[in-house]
Amino acid sequence: FAPDADGILFTGNGRQGLAAVLAALARPGERVGCEPLTYPVVKGIAARLGIALVPLALDGEGMRPDAILRAHRAAPLSGLYLQPTLQNPLGLTMGPSRRAEIAAVLAQTGLVAIEDAVYSFLSDAVPLAAQAPDRTIVIDSLSKRVMPGLTVGLIASPPDWTDRLAASVRQGGWAATGFPLAAGTHWMGDGSAARLAVVKRADAVARQALARECLDGLSVSGERGAYHLWLDLPETWRAEAFAAAALRQGIAITPASAFAIGPGHAPNAVRLALAAPPLDALRRALMALRRLVDAADDPMID
Repeated sequence: FAPDADGILFTGNGRQGLAAVLAALARPGERVGCEPLTYPVVKGIAARLGIALVPLALDGEGMRPDAILRAHRAAPLSGLYLQPTLQNPLGLTMGPSRRAEIAAVLAQTGLVAIEDAVYSFLSDAVPLAAQAPDRTIVIDSLSKRVMPGLTVGLIASPPDWTDRLAASVRQGGWAATGFPLAAGTHWMGDGSAARLAVVKRADAVARQALARECLDGLSVSGERGAYHLWLDLPETWRAEAFAAAALRQGIAITPASAFAIGPGHAPNAVRLALAAPPLDALRRALMALRRLVDAADDPMID
């Protein structure tokens, strides 16, 4: 997949890119379908724009095509937001057949999808946009690919959408400027970003292996190349209480409710972010979480 250079737009960060695309895709009061557990920032942006997010059922490969059709028949959707690769928070990746099915649904319904590709550098999966180039708007960011401080966002637009998206970026004051844009384009052009992606892929695999070693026997899920892990909790714990107990030990994790679109969509689980700590600190934190799960209540563990 090689997007047309004329359709590339740069924003101040990935969140601004997402806001610009959502603002162009749907008017206040309209509906956008998404996974029932999704990137929390999407919820805030949609609320500010007056857009209703509609949770669509998923399975082990992500969003289900039949769920899209059912929701669109019930009340028309204005578009979709999804993460086909290393979905946040579940770490799911759509296979080629599922991507083809989603592309067919886009063609059948005339819907446009926002493909959040922020974790795609960790995978060889072919983007949904390769199968539905005229009906997929890709958003990405350099903050995870390169470094957290490099907050340049990218939008890869189909030709028919470029002018509308560019206007949305301008109207929101979301255009990338100054040093971040210059540094980002330089590092993409000279191959630095691609070389960093190779290093980060190996790092993510190593961190996943460590997490699965420390949490062996517990119910964990997600791709082994992701920088995050989904941990299902036993009935003896509730996700919010577990996250609070972990925080008292200096460990920040996120309960499922933070990702849920609405009531009834939050399982008893937490998301573990694996990318930031040094490996020795990550091991200590994971072992502390393991002891906390096994304790089955809320002790103060040293």
